[in-house]
Amino acid sequence: MRLLGLILFSSLIIADDSWMVYDDSSVSRVDIFVDSLALEWMYEYDNVESDSLHMAYIYYQNEYINDTLEQVGFRLRGNTSRVSEKKSFKLDFNHFVPGRDFYGVEKINLNGEHNDVSIVRSKLSWDIFKSIGMVATRANHIEVYINDNYYGLYISVEHIDDTFLNRNFENDTGNLWKCLWPANLGYRGPNPSDYHPWVDDNRPYDLKTNDDEYDFTQLARLIHIINNDPDSLEHVLDVSEFIKYLAINILTGGWDDYRSLQNNFYLYHQPNIDRFLLIPYDYDNTFGIDWF
Repeated sequence: MRLLGLILFSSLIIADDSWMVYDDSSVSRVDIFVDSLALEWMYEYDNVESDSLHMAYIYYQNEYINDTLEQVGFRLRGNTSRVSEKKSFKLDFNHFVPGRDFYGVEKINLNGEHNDVSIVRSKLSWDIFKSIGMVATRANHIEVYINDNYYGLYISVEHIDDTFLNRNFENDTGNLWKCLWPANLGYRGPNPSDYHPWVDDNRPYDLKTNDDEYDFTQLARLIHIINNDPDSLEHVLDVSEFIKYLAINILTGGWDDYRSLQNNFYLYHQPNIDRFLLIPYDYDNTFGIDWF
Protein backbone atom coordinates (compact mmCIF):
# COMPACT_ATOMS: atom_id res chain seq x y z
CA MET A 1 0.00 0.00 0.00
CA ARG A 2 2.86 2.35 0.85
CA LEU A 3 4.50 1.59 -2.51
CA LEU A 4 1.21 2.27 -4.30
CA GLY A 5 0.93 5.61 -2.53
CA LEU A 6 4.45 6.57 -3.60
CA ILE A 7 3.71 5.61 -7.19
CA LEU A 8 0.50 7.66 -7.24
CA PHE A 9 2.25 10.63 -5.62
CA SER A 10 5.10 10.40 -8.11
CA SER A 11 2.68 10.27 -11.04
CA LEU A 12 1.01 13.46 -9.81
CA ILE A 13 4.39 15.19 -9.68
CA ILE A 14 5.27 13.99 -13.19
CA ALA A 15 1.89 15.09 -14.52
CA ASP A 16 2.47 18.71 -13.43
CA ASP A 17 4.81 20.09 -16.08
CA SER A 18 4.00 23.71 -15.33
CA TRP A 19 7.26 24.16 -13.40
CA MET A 20 9.07 24.06 -16.76
CA VAL A 21 7.17 27.13 -17.97
CA TYR A 22 8.25 29.10 -14.89
CA ASP A 23 11.80 27.79 -14.61
CA ASP A 24 14.00 30.73 -13.66
CA SER A 25 17.42 29.11 -13.98
CA SER A 26 17.73 30.86 -17.37
CA VAL A 27 15.86 33.45 -19.41
CA SER A 28 13.05 31.99 -21.51
CA ARG A 29 12.03 33.25 -24.93
CA VAL A 30 8.67 33.45 -26.67
CA ASP A 31 8.13 34.37 -30.30
CA ILE A 32 4.59 35.53 -31.02
CA PHE A 33 3.24 35.75 -34.54
CA VAL A 34 0.01 37.67 -35.02
CA ASP A 35 -1.68 39.39 -37.94
CA SER A 36 0.00 42.79 -38.38
CA LEU A 37 -3.35 44.58 -38.78
CA ALA A 38 -4.60 43.01 -35.53
CA LEU A 39 -1.45 44.19 -33.76
CA GLU A 40 -1.88 47.72 -35.11
CA TRP A 41 -5.51 47.68 -33.96
CA MET A 42 -4.47 46.66 -30.43
CA TYR A 43 -2.06 49.59 -30.21
CA GLU A 44 -4.53 52.24 -31.37
CA TYR A 45 -5.43 54.56 -28.50
CA ASP A 46 -9.17 53.87 -28.74
CA ASN A 47 -8.54 50.12 -28.44
CA VAL A 48 -5.92 49.78 -25.71
CA GLU A 49 -8.58 49.04 -23.08
CA SER A 50 -10.01 46.19 -25.14
CA ASP A 51 -9.70 42.60 -23.91
CA SER A 52 -10.52 41.17 -27.34
CA LEU A 53 -8.33 38.16 -28.07
CA HIS A 54 -6.56 37.82 -31.41
CA MET A 55 -5.36 34.51 -32.78
CA ALA A 56 -1.61 34.01 -32.65
CA TYR A 57 1.05 31.36 -33.15
CA ILE A 58 3.84 31.03 -30.59
CA TYR A 59 7.26 29.44 -30.36
CA TYR A 60 8.37 28.95 -26.74
CA GLN A 61 11.93 28.15 -25.70
CA ASN A 62 13.83 27.64 -22.47
CA GLU A 63 16.10 25.02 -20.95
CA TYR A 64 13.26 22.48 -20.78
CA ILE A 65 10.82 23.53 -23.51
CA ASN A 66 11.26 23.89 -27.26
CA ASP A 67 7.73 23.90 -28.58
CA THR A 68 5.20 25.64 -30.80
CA LEU A 69 1.48 26.19 -30.43
CA GLU A 70 -1.16 27.47 -32.80
CA GLN A 71 -4.52 29.17 -32.15
CA VAL A 72 -3.31 31.00 -29.04
CA GLY A 73 -5.31 33.97 -27.75
CA PHE A 74 -3.27 37.18 -27.58
CA ARG A 75 -4.22 40.58 -26.16
CA LEU A 76 -3.06 43.54 -24.10
CA ARG A 77 -3.40 43.33 -20.34
CA GLY A 78 -2.96 45.56 -17.31
CA ASN A 79 -4.37 48.89 -16.18
CA THR A 80 -2.16 51.98 -16.45
CA SER A 81 0.40 49.95 -18.41
CA ARG A 82 -1.96 49.86 -21.40
CA VAL A 83 -1.11 53.48 -22.22
CA SER A 84 2.62 53.08 -21.65
CA GLU A 85 5.10 52.67 -24.49
CA LYS A 86 6.03 49.16 -23.37
CA LYS A 87 2.78 47.20 -23.24
CA SER A 88 2.00 44.06 -21.25
CA PHE A 89 0.33 41.04 -22.85
CA LYS A 90 -1.69 37.95 -22.07
CA LEU A 91 -1.41 34.57 -23.79
CA ASP A 92 -4.53 32.43 -23.53
CA PHE A 93 -4.10 28.78 -24.53
CA ASN A 94 -7.68 27.57 -24.12
CA HIS A 95 -9.77 30.40 -25.53
CA PHE A 96 -9.79 29.21 -29.15
CA VAL A 97 -9.23 25.57 -28.19
CA PRO A 98 -11.38 24.91 -25.08
CA GLY A 99 -9.84 22.59 -22.53
CA ARG A 100 -6.30 22.93 -23.86
CA ASP A 101 -3.27 23.92 -21.80
CA PHE A 102 0.43 24.49 -22.43
CA TYR A 103 2.47 22.28 -20.11
CA GLY A 104 -0.29 22.50 -17.52
CA VAL A 105 -0.74 26.28 -17.92
CA GLU A 106 -3.91 27.83 -19.38
CA LYS A 107 -2.82 31.49 -19.45
CA ILE A 108 0.41 33.46 -19.13
CA ASN A 109 0.80 37.12 -18.21
CA LEU A 110 3.71 38.85 -19.94
CA ASN A 111 4.37 41.93 -17.84
CA GLY A 112 6.44 44.66 -19.44
CA GLU A 113 7.37 46.29 -16.11
CA HIS A 114 7.11 49.62 -17.89
CA ASN A 115 8.04 51.66 -14.81
CA ASP A 116 10.93 49.45 -13.64
CA VAL A 117 14.12 49.74 -15.67
CA SER A 118 15.68 46.92 -13.64
CA ILE A 119 12.82 44.53 -14.55
CA VAL A 120 13.40 42.72 -11.27
CA ARG A 121 11.29 44.34 -8.56
CA SER A 122 8.08 42.33 -8.97
CA LYS A 123 10.02 39.08 -9.48
CA LEU A 124 11.90 39.72 -6.25
CA SER A 125 8.60 40.41 -4.46
CA TRP A 126 7.10 37.11 -5.65
CA ASP A 127 10.27 35.28 -4.61
CA ILE A 128 9.98 36.70 -1.09
CA PHE A 129 6.39 35.49 -0.78
CA LYS A 130 7.37 32.05 -2.02
CA SER A 131 10.45 31.87 0.22
CA ILE A 132 8.30 31.87 3.36
CA GLY A 133 5.82 29.35 2.00
CA MET A 134 2.96 31.69 1.14
CA VAL A 135 0.53 30.96 -1.67
CA ALA A 136 1.70 33.25 -4.46
CA THR A 137 2.22 33.24 -8.20
CA ARG A 138 5.35 31.96 -9.90
CA ALA A 139 7.35 34.25 -12.15
CA ASN A 140 10.40 34.21 -14.41
CA HIS A 141 12.16 36.40 -16.93
CA ILE A 142 11.36 36.01 -20.62
CA GLU A 143 12.40 37.71 -23.84
CA VAL A 144 9.42 38.64 -26.01
CA TYR A 145 9.51 38.81 -29.82
CA ILE A 146 6.44 39.77 -31.86
CA ASN A 147 6.49 39.19 -35.62
CA ASP A 148 10.29 38.85 -35.46
CA ASN A 149 10.69 42.19 -33.66
CA TYR A 150 12.29 42.27 -30.20
CA TYR A 151 9.92 43.84 -27.68
CA GLY A 152 12.21 43.52 -24.69
CA LEU A 153 12.76 41.61 -21.49
CA TYR A 154 9.52 40.80 -19.66
CA ILE A 155 8.43 39.00 -16.53
CA SER A 156 6.16 36.03 -17.13
CA VAL A 157 3.72 35.84 -14.21
CA GLU A 158 1.44 32.94 -13.39
CA HIS A 159 -2.25 33.61 -13.92
CA ILE A 160 -4.47 33.11 -10.85
CA ASP A 161 -7.22 30.78 -12.03
CA ASP A 162 -8.57 27.25 -11.55
CA THR A 163 -5.23 25.64 -12.44
CA PHE A 164 -3.51 27.85 -9.85
CA LEU A 165 -6.08 26.78 -7.25
CA ASN A 166 -5.64 23.13 -8.17
CA ARG A 167 -1.88 23.37 -7.63
CA ASN A 168 -2.06 25.22 -4.32
CA PHE A 169 -5.13 23.96 -2.47
CA GLU A 170 -6.43 20.64 -1.25
CA ASN A 171 -9.90 21.69 -2.42
CA ASP A 172 -9.97 23.87 -5.53
CA THR A 173 -13.75 24.14 -5.95
CA GLY A 174 -14.27 27.26 -3.83
CA ASN A 175 -15.14 30.81 -4.85
CA LEU A 176 -12.28 33.05 -5.94
CA TRP A 177 -12.70 36.84 -6.04
CA LYS A 178 -10.35 39.24 -7.76
CA CYS A 179 -10.39 42.42 -5.67
CA LEU A 180 -9.44 45.75 -7.23
CA TRP A 181 -9.96 49.36 -6.17
CA PRO A 182 -12.09 50.26 -4.27
CA ALA A 183 -12.12 46.84 -2.57
CA ASN A 184 -11.98 48.22 0.97
CA LEU A 185 -13.93 45.30 2.52
CA GLY A 186 -16.29 47.89 3.95
CA TYR A 187 -19.75 46.87 5.09
CA ARG A 188 -22.50 47.63 2.54
CA GLY A 189 -25.35 45.66 4.05
CA PRO A 190 -26.50 42.15 4.97
CA ASN A 191 -27.43 40.97 1.48
CA PRO A 192 -24.83 39.23 -0.71
CA SER A 193 -26.13 41.24 -3.66
CA ASP A 194 -24.92 44.40 -1.92
CA TYR A 195 -21.41 43.43 -3.09
CA HIS A 196 -22.30 42.86 -6.74
CA PRO A 197 -22.36 46.44 -8.06
CA TRP A 198 -19.66 48.21 -10.00
CA VAL A 199 -18.24 51.44 -8.58
CA ASP A 200 -17.86 53.94 -11.42
CA ASP A 201 -16.05 51.81 -14.03
CA ASN A 202 -14.56 49.41 -11.49
CA ARG A 203 -15.76 46.09 -10.09
CA PRO A 204 -14.30 45.80 -6.57
CA TYR A 205 -15.24 42.13 -6.12
CA ASP A 206 -15.07 40.12 -9.33
CA LEU A 207 -16.03 36.46 -8.93
CA LYS A 208 -13.67 34.37 -11.08
CA THR A 209 -14.85 30.82 -10.30
CA ASN A 210 -18.32 29.30 -10.02
CA ASP A 211 -19.61 32.40 -11.78
CA ASP A 212 -22.63 30.49 -13.04
CA GLU A 213 -23.92 30.46 -9.46
CA TYR A 214 -22.75 34.01 -8.69
CA ASP A 215 -23.06 33.42 -4.95
CA PHE A 216 -21.58 36.18 -2.78
CA THR A 217 -22.85 34.73 0.52
CA GLN A 218 -19.39 33.83 1.84
CA LEU A 219 -17.88 37.18 0.90
CA ALA A 220 -20.77 39.06 2.54
CA ARG A 221 -20.28 36.99 5.71
CA LEU A 222 -16.54 37.75 5.77
CA ILE A 223 -17.12 41.48 5.38
CA HIS A 224 -19.85 41.44 8.02
CA ILE A 225 -17.47 39.81 10.52
CA ILE A 226 -14.60 42.16 9.66
CA ASN A 227 -16.77 45.18 10.39
CA ASN A 228 -19.24 43.96 13.02
CA ASP A 229 -17.76 40.94 14.80
CA PRO A 230 -13.93 41.22 14.63
CA ASP A 231 -13.44 38.79 17.53
CA SER A 232 -14.61 36.03 15.18
CA LEU A 233 -12.27 37.01 12.35
CA GLU A 234 -9.82 34.12 12.79
CA HIS A 235 -12.65 31.69 12.16
CA VAL A 236 -13.26 33.03 8.65
CA LEU A 237 -9.88 34.44 7.55
CA ASP A 238 -6.33 33.12 7.78
CA VAL A 239 -5.13 36.04 9.88
CA SER A 240 -1.57 34.72 10.22
CA GLU A 241 -1.08 34.71 6.43
CA PHE A 242 -2.73 38.12 6.20
CA ILE A 243 -0.21 39.55 8.68
CA LYS A 244 2.64 38.08 6.62
CA TYR A 245 1.13 39.71 3.55
CA LEU A 246 1.10 43.11 5.29
CA ALA A 247 4.67 42.65 6.55
CA ILE A 248 6.02 41.84 3.07
CA ASN A 249 4.20 44.79 1.56
CA ILE A 250 5.92 47.04 4.10
CA LEU A 251 9.28 45.33 3.47
CA THR A 252 9.00 45.78 -0.31
CA GLY A 253 7.48 49.24 -0.13
CA GLY A 254 4.45 47.97 -2.01
CA TRP A 255 1.82 50.68 -1.93
CA ASP A 256 -0.63 49.60 -4.63
CA ASP A 257 -2.22 47.06 -2.28
CA TYR A 258 -5.09 46.54 0.15
CA ARG A 259 -3.30 48.37 2.95
CA SER A 260 -2.77 51.60 1.03
CA LEU A 261 -5.22 51.69 -1.88
CA GLN A 262 -7.71 48.85 -1.27
CA ASN A 263 -6.42 47.26 -4.45
CA ASN A 264 -4.73 44.23 -6.02
CA PHE A 265 -5.50 41.06 -4.10
CA TYR A 266 -7.53 37.88 -4.44
CA LEU A 267 -9.72 36.22 -1.85
CA TYR A 268 -10.19 32.46 -2.00
CA HIS A 269 -12.80 30.70 0.12
CA GLN A 270 -11.47 27.27 1.05
CA PRO A 271 -14.60 25.09 1.25
CA ASN A 272 -12.96 22.24 3.18
CA ILE A 273 -12.14 24.52 6.14
CA ASP A 274 -14.69 27.32 5.52
CA ARG A 275 -12.04 30.02 5.71
CA PHE A 276 -10.68 32.70 3.38
CA LEU A 277 -7.10 33.18 2.29
CA LEU A 278 -5.84 36.44 0.82
CA ILE A 279 -3.63 35.90 -2.23
CA PRO A 280 -1.25 38.76 -3.18
CA TYR A 281 -1.38 40.23 -6.67
CA ASP A 282 0.48 42.79 -8.83
CA TYR A 283 3.87 43.87 -7.47
CA ASP A 284 5.34 46.21 -10.05
CA ASN A 285 5.00 49.20 -7.69
CA THR A 286 7.59 48.14 -5.13
CA PHE A 287 11.11 48.98 -3.91
CA GLY A 288 10.84 52.72 -4.54
CA ILE A 289 8.74 52.74 -7.71
CA ASP A 290 6.51 55.79 -8.03
CA TRP A 291 3.04 55.93 -9.58
CA PHE A 292 4.04 55.75 -13.25
